[in-house]
Amino acid sequence: MKVVLVDDDDALRGALAELLKRAGHQVSSCPDGAAGLKAVDEADLLVTDLRMPGFDGLSLLREARLRRPALQVIVMTGYGSISSAVEAMRLGARAYLTKPFETDELLLHLREVETVQRLRQAATSGRGGLVGSGTAMRRVYNEIDVAATSDAAVLIAGETGTGKELAARAIHQGSRRSQGPFIAVNCGAISRDLIESELFGHEPGSFTGAQGRKRGRFSLARGGTLFLDEINSLPLDLQPKLLRALEANEIWPVGAEAAERTDLRLLAATNVRLDGLVREGRFREDLYYRLHVLHVDLPSLKEHPEDIPQIVHALLIRAAGGQERHSITANALSNLIARPWQGNVRELANALERALARAAVSNPGAPASAPLTISVEHLDPQPMGSMPMAFKQGRERAAEDWARTAIRNALTRSRGNTSEAARILKMSRTALLRLINKYGLR
Repeated sequence: MKVVLVDDDDALRGALAELLKRAGHQVSSCPDGAAGLKAVDEADLLVTDLRMPGFDGLSLLREARLRRPALQVIVMTGYGSISSAVEAMRLGARAYLTKPFETDELLLHLREVETVQRLRQAATSGRGGLVGSGTAMRRVYNEIDVAATSDAAVLIAGETGTGKELAARAIHQGSRRSQGPFIAVNCGAISRDLIESELFGHEPGSFTGAQGRKRGRFSLARGGTLFLDEINSLPLDLQPKLLRALEANEIWPVGAEAAERTDLRLLAATNVRLDGLVREGRFREDLYYRLHVLHVDLPSLKEHPEDIPQIVHALLIRAAGGQERHSITANALSNLIARPWQGNVRELANALERALARAAVSNPGAPASAPLTISVEHLDPQPMGSMPMAFKQGRERAAEDWARTAIRNALTRSRGNTSEAARILKMSRTALLRLINKYGLR
């Protein structure tokens, strides 16, 4: 990573710079905050002392995060206090180290930042808004790439909430029709009486209430892509008209006396197996094969839980308007990975939105733009029996719950004095501050 190191102690700065270089990082060494601010534009991480003459560490942290919202920051100080720690965290620092500290502690935080960097890269390496780098999602990306090179119909299958429209948009964006419109229609959300007019349009007076001419979605998608979601909901008596539109490249608006030529690429999606509907006589077999020229099969979230950290990272960025402002504790992330997510990514996104709202309420007085950290306390309760838990995982979670309660009680007894709380817990103050940050405690 590219690391900016700022400290007015020349000896310490030199020693830390050498340590970071040996760990494989590029280091820009700066003696004061003004020089550090000039160097952060291309940096991945800022490591800064707090108390420096002139432009101090908190001022540097504030200005650097305004300039680079995604910048990761670690602050150091020999004059530790709970107020400066809280202010540094409020301004977006990910860690607070009190001098003297063990070099292994700094390297541990650097490895965590490297993990964030990998998640950031993975969150932007998918297709469209789809996220994940596991085997299942790599197969999906390959299917999308194949579909994008063709002009044939594509059937996108997957459970509700897996991202079928995102896959359709990714195919459109990678196709030769990417400069044309992308028109999406949810067939299940339109009443049976109106869906023919919505798809194909109508002429004035063709039915009661048809006062003017209406262009259908087939016409609006000319030169681009038409995406029919929940195609399994299309009425059986309308399916022959859709089949003719695909085979003859023409449509008949309701009440029209002549056919209208079409020029579009059709993508369809279903959340149930269409071959099963064909066997039941609820979907035309010839239309099924006409739609199923190419296919994209989206996995449920329980089929690729290894991608949940990347998905959570991407959703937190989206919740912050494209900025890397919010974070989640390791324990809370483990909790999310262990859940079944029947509603897939959509359910996960809703759960994170609620958790962020609770995190904001638990941090009163902070500005609306303040970074939030999601801890287990902010998550929805997990239904009992929703997923069996391994003994080791349950033991680790119980230990973390006990540690969180013990730290909170010690901080209450010490009235926020972290040195006194560390004495009560019989642990080092540095280790206590690391756990306070990990568990998102205030």
